[in-house]
Amino acid sequence: MTTLVLSLLALGLALFALRQRRLLWGVVGVGAHSLALAGVYLSLAAPDVALAEAAIGFGLVTFVYLLALRRAGRLVVAATPTYPLLYQEGERVAGLEWEILKKLAQRLHRDLEVLWVPREEIPRLLAAEEADLAAGGFLPAQSETLPLSRPLVPTRLVEVRVRPGPLGAVAGDRAADALPRGGRRFEDEEALLAALARGGLGGALVDLLRFRDWHLRGKLPEVELSQFPEELSFHFAVAPGEEEAILPALEELLDEMERSGALEDLLRRYLG
Repeated sequence: MTTLVLSLLALGLALFALRQRRLLWGVVGVGAHSLALAGVYLSLAAPDVALAEAAIGFGLVTFVYLLALRRAGRLVVAATPTYPLLYQEGERVAGLEWEILKKLAQRLHRDLEVLWVPREEIPRLLAAEEADLAAGGFLPAQSETLPLSRPLVPTRLVEVRVRPGPLGAVAGDRAADALPRGGRRFEDEEALLAALARGGLGGALVDLLRFRDWHLRGKLPEVELSQFPEELSFHFAVAPGEEEAILPALEELLDEMERSGALEDLLRRYLG
């Protein structure tokens, strides 16, 4: 009777492990399955096999899986806050790109984690595989050769002129490539805005979406605005080491969202 109960328990745990969408719970199921099998072997008067199953199947294998999950179980996104694409709202993350990233993490059975970093740090984090994706209004600089998703939202660079003086841009951003001689680079958007407010700059080079956010937040006085002719788009960028694992799943997801109308709904909801 004991053998039958333990055998049914082992079968149930195997089914539990196979049906889990979260990798961590799948590993828990596999470990518990090994313990149930050890119990079956013990009930069949095979203590040596039971001990081996418990030590290797539960102890060693589960430990190795958990080590692997420390990296493979997460989808780490390096990003700069960019309203309304990806931004922090109190304790939670929100935005158009966040909605897509949540669906991607579910598809890849990974836990989603966002690292808020300066724009200039993103290529290094992707190259070192400390992050899997770049987001947050990512406009690839001319020197960057990262694998990119399809275009998400079209934009252009604009020159925002407040007064005579040098122009500024966020270091690492596409706008920084277009700075004229004497232009200044800043670590992030807030530092750039602070310099404009102090009068240390004559203006800034940014993309249209960021300028729209500045205007809606009342961060700028009367300005002269001139657009660059080149049409650009925001993308997700993928770490080179994760290109084969993530990029096809991301493109497939965007295809499905486009066909179902979900992508258009998100664009309407967040961009009006």
